[in-house]
Amino acid sequence: MEVKLSTHPTGNIVYKNTYPDNFDSINDVSETVLAFEKDGVKYHIKEKWFRGIHIGITEIHPHKEENFCFESSQQHIGFLFCLNGAINYGNDRQQDAFLSLTKNEQDFNIGRVNSMRFNVTLKTRYLYIQFTSDYFRQVTGGKLDNDIKSEISKSITPEIGLILQQIIYPKYEGRVKRLFLEARIFELIIVYINQKPEKQTRLLKKEDVEKILLAKQLVEYDLQHPNSLIELSRRVGINDYKLKRGFKELIGHTVFGYLYKIRMEKAHYFLSSEKKTVNEVSFLVGYKNPQHFITAFKKHYNILPGSLNKS
Repeated sequence: MEVKLSTHPTGNIVYKNTYPDNFDSINDVSETVLAFEKDGVKYHIKEKWFRGIHIGITEIHPHKEENFCFESSQQHIGFLFCLNGAINYGNDRQQDAFLSLTKNEQDFNIGRVNSMRFNVTLKTRYLYIQFTSDYFRQVTGGKLDNDIKSEISKSITPEIGLILQQIIYPKYEGRVKRLFLEARIFELIIVYINQKPEKQTRLLKKEDVEKILLAKQLVEYDLQHPNSLIELSRRVGINDYKLKRGFKELIGHTVFGYLYKIRMEKAHYFLSSEKKTVNEVSFLVGYKNPQHFITAFKKHYNILPGSLNKS
């Protein structure tokens, strides 16, 4: 069995590995860790695999939008978790449509695929667990192997977040490590089986994703003079309704909810790391009235901003 990561559409191979059929291993858990840079993009790839299961933790640090293709020589079932950044993806049955995950979002419903196309525009870390069809059929009693439905991607709950951390950083070795990892993965499969049907997510076209991500960059670029929703939609070339709906779906916040979030994060940095005054920070993040800034900051962090800029 072979797994390959390559650039799209050029097909330049970034990473490739060959495994025994069904990911069988002579070790209890086989592992590889690689950190490298290629064509100006930094990668950190960590793999774990054992019978029926392949776990990949991948971090990609691009300088601009990069497009990739992830391929497996055998059809598999995938669970995808975005740990940081954002990933826009589509499988081999969705040639013209992309789904999107941002930080702390998951998709249990990748389906049975041989390849997945995706792109990233910022530093992104994701966890991808793939199951061979035989293994998944065995674990679930064959009930779900032919009935995988595309449902809305969900936020990673604290409970699932803990399971993922245990999968990424298992504290055991040898046979106990294998049993521990498989137990955690069983928990994820149980969550998958018990998930409640929700409203199906809308598919965003790639060009719409690009325009929405540009709008996100424009929001981040000028906190002092933010655009209105209509101005922003005109600048990126998308209607305001589609921008409003798509921004919420792709980024996880409304446009102005995201503006508020970035303002507070920047303010926290200026106060705690650069020790700027409250009045300076209020101006830098776009508040004309310092008292309005103080009220917003206290509401967000439950502390007064002045308490952070003291040595």
